[in-house]
Amino acid sequence: MKPKMSSRERMLAAIRREEVDYVPLSTHFSESQSAERKFRAWQQGNAHGEHALLHQVEELGLDPVVYLYVSPGQHPEVTSRVWEEEVPGEPHPILHKEIRTPAGPLTAAVRRTEDWPHGTDVPLQSDFCVSRFVKPWLQTMEDVERWAYLHMPPGDREIAATQEQAKRVRTWAEQWGLAIVTPIGYGLTATHQLFGVDMIYVSMDNPEVMDRFLEIEHQTTMRRLEIALDPALDVDIVRRNGFYETTDFWSPQQLRDFLGKRLRAEIGLVHGAGRVCSYTVCTGIMPILDYLAELPFDAYSSIEPALGNQDMKVVAQKLGDCKCIWGGVSAPVHIGEGTPEIVREAVREAFETFGKKGFILHAVPSIRQQWPWKNVQAFIEEWKRLR
Repeated sequence: MKPKMSSRERMLAAIRREEVDYVPLSTHFSESQSAERKFRAWQQGNAHGEHALLHQVEELGLDPVVYLYVSPGQHPEVTSRVWEEEVPGEPHPILHKEIRTPAGPLTAAVRRTEDWPHGTDVPLQSDFCVSRFVKPWLQTMEDVERWAYLHMPPGDREIAATQEQAKRVRTWAEQWGLAIVTPIGYGLTATHQLFGVDMIYVSMDNPEVMDRFLEIEHQTTMRRLEIALDPALDVDIVRRNGFYETTDFWSPQQLRDFLGKRLRAEIGLVHGAGRVCSYTVCTGIMPILDYLAELPFDAYSSIEPALGNQDMKVVAQKLGDCKCIWGGVSAPVHIGEGTPEIVREAVREAFETFGKKGFILHAVPSIRQQWPWKNVQAFIEEWKRLR
């Protein structure tokens, strides 16, 4: 029998494709998961808080991670205002936001539908904006230069907030032996939320606008990484968000041209500090498997196994021998729409496909509150049987 590992040791060994005492299960529960319904220890709206961790570790026996955030900086002269407008012929009020920067105003407008989750605000980055945009945040080079004042390298205030947050995060990590993850870097994923669907046209008609945006984002990401990788903060894993950096939106050549050098520089910084780096991608990866294999990421997280006509056996052949796969089960298809037996079969298939080396089981992309809890139980039980 292999010596028992802490969750942190197990996660890092899996990401490095080393031997583990058993395959970890590290997944994400929607922050709106109801405490009353299923998680009596779950704090509503605080899915990474102490009570959530307590429940996942001590009651469910999972391998959750704790998160340390390093926020970008913002120019001190930035101000904003929000107002609502009733427009004839529009079924919903139009919510406007203007952000004043030293380079001029940045504006956006969205339809405030009944299910709009942000109250009277229009966030800079939210998936909820994209389908409701009347006017996206970014369209021109001038907009990008104004946005730069909202996405600056962290200053003293942001660094102090990170250091204060790290004290609490380290307490939780040490208490349960958990890995600390810092999510940093959005790249083309952010263009989805800031340009809306116009990002595709901008990338083809005005690629210099997209390139300038990515360079601003990259430079801020590099500084955020430098702060996060300070040995005093004890970060173990960097998670790069590439959810929308796939051929669902971009050609393989665009991905190489826009991202290749920047991603390698970011990963190099992480590896130079002795840490590991995970890349979140979901669908649209089949045409870029060779490109993903070339990138020096240690792990690929949230590859969707059931939607998007993605062949997990081919994924395993292309990536499984050199990268950790952090996924295996489709949260919406297997857990959301399935039955306990469908879930168990999905777990068995994931183990058969990816094996027990360099594999972390995860329900991609997250488990939501409206899905049957008996399916979640089957997911965990089958993992414990096979791990």
